[in-house]
Parts: sequence; structure tokens; C-alpha cells
Amino acid sequence: MSVTDPVAVRPPRDPALALWLVTGACWLAMAGLLVTADINIANHDVVIEHSHLWLPLRLLAFSGAWLVMIGAMMLPSTVPMARMFWAVSNRQEHPGPARTAFMASYLLVWIGFALVALAGDTRVHWTVDHSAWLRDREPLILAATLVLAGVYQLTPLKDACLRACRSPLSLVGQHYRTGAAGGWRVGFAHALNCLGCCWALMLLMFATGVGSLLWMLGLTAVMVAEKTTREGARLVRPVALGFIASGVLIAAPVFLG
Repeated sequence: MSVTDPVAVRPPRDPALALWLVTGACWLAMAGLLVTADINIANHDVVIEHSHLWLPLRLLAFSGAWLVMIGAMMLPSTVPMARMFWAVSNRQEHPGPARTAFMASYLLVWIGFALVALAGDTRVHWTVDHSAWLRDREPLILAATLVLAGVYQLTPLKDACLRACRSPLSLVGQHYRTGAAGGWRVGFAHALNCLGCCWALMLLMFATGVGSLLWMLGLTAVMVAEKTTREGARLVRPVALGFIASGVLIAAPVFLG
């Protein structure tokens, strides 16, 4: 390729600033929804049992609010992969469609997870409604979710997905193709690894409530640290033990009280 080729000499663009700006806007939006109580459109209890909206509108509002939450919590940990994909796709004549497809596939995977989790939570609600024992011991749901998240942290699948998330060059090298289809391919592969790494942590948002900014901040810090910092892999075990211990402490009074 000639050095005078406009594709070859086009200066690379760093997407980090744009991603951090979107992240900041999403955090502000979440805070605004919380202050105005509009966060209830994404509250699983409201969506499942208390909303009077037509079901498709309910799910649309829920998905929109979750999209904002994903932007706030997950985009920071996606910066290294986005930077790698932007740099590689910069040699395409028209990289825009590939980059759009990359981000779209990532967000759609996480929206899909939210809808599947909501469906599962609907079953949990049904079980609680039909079990007097569980109704009297609802803290066990949070306790069980914490223990699940902690145990999953220690599984080989978590380890494999985390290693993939921490190695963007390897993933791009394996899945990269030019064009929008190529962007979708890389974004989808990255999203699946990200999902495999973090789904149990994000499941805690169903147990704690999407309106908990403190949980959002804590979980975001854990996910960003695990996937992007030098010592991130070493945090997995302490976080796992912390979640398991917290779940046991919440469950203990239920059985001992």
C-alpha cells in the first residue's frame, strides 16, 4: 500500500474519550432517574408485578433503562478492546459501519441478558408468591445470589472469559474481518466473553435493585479492575470470598433467628 494512500495515512482515532463521555452521561442519567423515581421503569418488581403498561411497552422501557445502566457500568471496561478495534479497523477505507456494528453487537448481547434475567426473575417471583416459607425469608434470595456470584468467580469459565477480556489483541486477531459483518463478529465475540466474565455480578443488580447507585459503583469498580488493571486477575478470589461470606452472613439470621 502506498504511503500516499489516504487510508494508510489517515490518523488513528482514540475512542476512549467518547466512551468516557457516554459513560459519564449514563451515570448522570441513572442519577436523574433515581432522583425522579423514574428508575422504577427498570425495577424488576415493578416490571413484573406493578406496572400497568402494555407488556411490550414495559419491556421497551426496561430495556432502555438497562441500556443506560450498561453504558454506565460496562463501557469503562470495554475501552481497551474498543481502542484495539479502532486501531485495526482504521486501515479500512470506511471503518464507520464496522465500528457501529462492533458497539451495537456488544450492547445487544447485554440487553438480551437483561431480558433473559428478567424472565428468570419472573419465575422467582412466581415461586415466592406460591411459597409462604420463602415469602417470610426473602433475604435468602439476595443471599443466594451473592453466593452464586461468589462461586462463579472461582469457575474455569470465569477464568477463561476474564483472560479473553484482558487480551484484546488475541481476540481481534482471531475474529477480525473488514466491513460491518466483521465489526459485528468481533463485537459479538467480545460481548460473549464479557458476559461470561460478568453475568453473575450483573445478576446482583436484580437482587439488590437497579436503583442502588452504591451497588452500581461497587460492581463497576470490580469489573473494571478485574478486566483492565495489572493486578485485576488477583482480585477474583478475594471478591469471590467476599460475596460468599456476605451471602452466608445474610442467610445465617434467617436460619438461626
